[in-house]
Amino acid sequence: MIKIAMNGTINNRTATLPPQPASGLSRSIIFYGLAPIITSCIFYIIIIVLAIFGNALVVGSFIRHRHLRTYTNYFVASMAVADITVGAVSIPMWLTILLLAPRDRVFSQVYFFLDAFSGTTSILHLMVISLERFFAITYPVRHRNTSANVYYLFLVFVWFLPATMCGISLELKKTQRHLNIMILFVAFFVIPLLVILFAYGGIWKVVRNRVMPQEGQSGQRSLKRDMRVIVTIALVILFFVIAWLPFFIVNVVTIYCPSCKTFNPHLILFMKFMHYSNSAVNPVVYAVKIPEFRRAFRQLVGLCLCRANSLRPRDNELFSGTDARVGQKGSH
Repeated sequence: MIKIAMNGTINNRTATLPPQPASGLSRSIIFYGLAPIITSCIFYIIIIVLAIFGNALVVGSFIRHRHLRTYTNYFVASMAVADITVGAVSIPMWLTILLLAPRDRVFSQVYFFLDAFSGTTSILHLMVISLERFFAITYPVRHRNTSANVYYLFLVFVWFLPATMCGISLELKKTQRHLNIMILFVAFFVIPLLVILFAYGGIWKVVRNRVMPQEGQSGQRSLKRDMRVIVTIALVILFFVIAWLPFFIVNVVTIYCPSCKTFNPHLILFMKFMHYSNSAVNPVVYAVKIPEFRRAFRQLVGLCLCRANSLRPRDNELFSGTDARVGQKGSH
C-alpha cells in the first residue's frame, strides 16, 4: 500500500519501498507488479501518439483554414497546444518516474509544475470558452462588436494565471501540502466548474426561449450551428471532469480522512491514466461532432501523406463558409 502524493510520484516521504534492488525499474516492478507496468506503458505510449498527432491536427487545421479562426476556436487551438505539451513532455516524464524512479529534485519539481499546469490551464480554457459562448448566445450584437483584443487578453489570462499559481504551488507544497491541495482543488476545479454550470444554464435558458417559428430559416440555421458548438464543448467538459475527478477526490480524501491515507498503488496508475487520457480525447470529439474540423483533419492528413510520398497534393478549398473570423465584425 502507498500514501499518495499530489503529483502521483513515488518518494521517500510518501511511500516505503523495498531497500533492494537498487535499480529504479526493479523497484517499480516490485511495487506495482510487472503486468501493470507493461500495460501502463503500452497505454501511455498510445496516449502520447494520439495526444500529439490529434492536437497537431487541431492546430494545423486552425492555421491552414481561415474560416476556422473563430473566437471560440482560438481557445480550442490554444488548449490543443497545452495538450501537445502533455503528450510530448509530461507523459514521458511520468514514464521516466514510473520506470526509473529518479530521485533528482529538479526533475521532480519540473514534472510537478508541468503536470499541475496542464490540468489548470485546460479547465480555464473550458471556462473561458463557456463564457464566450454564453456571451455570444445571450448578447449576440455586443458579441459581434467586441474587439479582438478582449479575446487576446483572455488567451493571455488562461496561460499566465495557471503558470503563476503553479509556481506558487510549487513552493507552497513544501510546507503547506494540505493547503496547497485545497487551493488547487477550489481555484482550478470547483470554481471553474461552477462558472461553467452558470454559463450553460444561461445558454439553455436563452436557447429554449429562442426556438420559435418566427425566428425564420436563417435564424434556425444559426441557432443550430451554435448548438452544435455548445454540445461539443459540453462533451469536452464532461470528459475533463471524468478524467480529473478521481485525482482530486483521492487527494482531498487524504486531507479529511487521515485513516484513508493509504491506497492501493495501482490507484496511482489508474488516476494518471485517466487525466492523461483527457489530452487525447478532445480531437476525437471535434472530429465526431464538428464537420468542419472533420473535413479539415481529413485534408490535412491527406496533404501530409502526399508530401510523404513526394506527390503534389491537390490544392482545393474545402469550405466557403460564412463563419466569422477574428478581426472581422460578426465573429462568433
